Amino acid sequence: MRRLKHWLEYLGTRFLLLLAQTLPLLWILALGVALGKLTFSILRIRRRVALENLARAFPEKSPAELKQIARRSYENFGMMMLEYLRLPRLAEGELRQRIAFSMPKTQNPYQQALALGKGAICMTGHFGNWEYMGALVASLRYPMVYLYQEQNNPLVSALIRDIRMQMNMPSIPRGAALRGILKALRERKFVAILADQDAGSNGIFVNFLGRPASTGRGPAAFVLKTEAPIVFCVAVREPRGHHRVEAELLTFNFSKNKITAELAEEEKLRLVTETWTKVLEKYIRQYPDHWFWMHRRWKTQPAAGSER
Repeated sequence: MRRLKHWLEYLGTRFLLLLAQTLPLLWILALGVALGKLTFSILRIRRRVALENLARAFPEKSPAELKQIARRSYENFGMMMLEYLRLPRLAEGELRQRIAFSMPKTQNPYQQALALGKGAICMTGHFGNWEYMGALVASLRYPMVYLYQEQNNPLVSALIRDIRMQMNMPSIPRGAALRGILKALRERKFVAILADQDAGSNGIFVNFLGRPASTGRGPAAFVLKTEAPIVFCVAVREPRGHHRVEAELLTFNFSKNKITAELAEEEKLRLVTETWTKVLEKYIRQYPDHWFWMHRRWKTQPAAGSER
């Protein structure tokens, strides 16, 4: 039964791939919106999760406002998925017309990170079209590798990897992440990481949108190990299939900071994690319909009686 389910999902994805690479872009965007509406209003997949997450993050908003944000989030995800499937069709010139940095090159955090000569952890969340953003960075020839999580469906997972290979986006499987990321950083490369999902019992708890959230230790651990900076970036959707990239450079130098030099390792991990989490939260509050609200982000909670 599972194998049949995987094949049906794969065939459905291949059909969407055919549409995405055949139809005009504006049709694709309209289809993505329709898929989002279908999923939210008719199929109602994780609709309650999304609305509950939004209600707790934005208690000041009315139920109608929250429902509108949630529906728009599903629509954005539908558009993003089809835009991603269309990526292999795009020439570099068209890609750069569709997505571009919001700042001039002299103020680009990627350039600033390059100048530091330590590589960088390039982070984002499941926000906007993160796949377009990764493809843009690859097209600009930044020395980037991409951490990826295998999908539950191996057929769909292989299809996603194939698209990334076509876009010159070399990837590191999450299972081999530690060695691959450290190697890349020592070679002064950038490592792209999505790190905004529930990290389970091994995560570190930091405040996120008003609640303690189990958050992956990896990015902070790599910062402490290599002194590499973090480039935190998001892709903001604009009309007619355009996007702009906003990015910030986050640096940490505990050894030269008298206030933080004597902190315990756990507190340093927490400080780095809190720093990038606050940046992500800032963008989510500014563009709430861009984030992936249907994920059970707060599934893991601190043990009763713990401080954080």
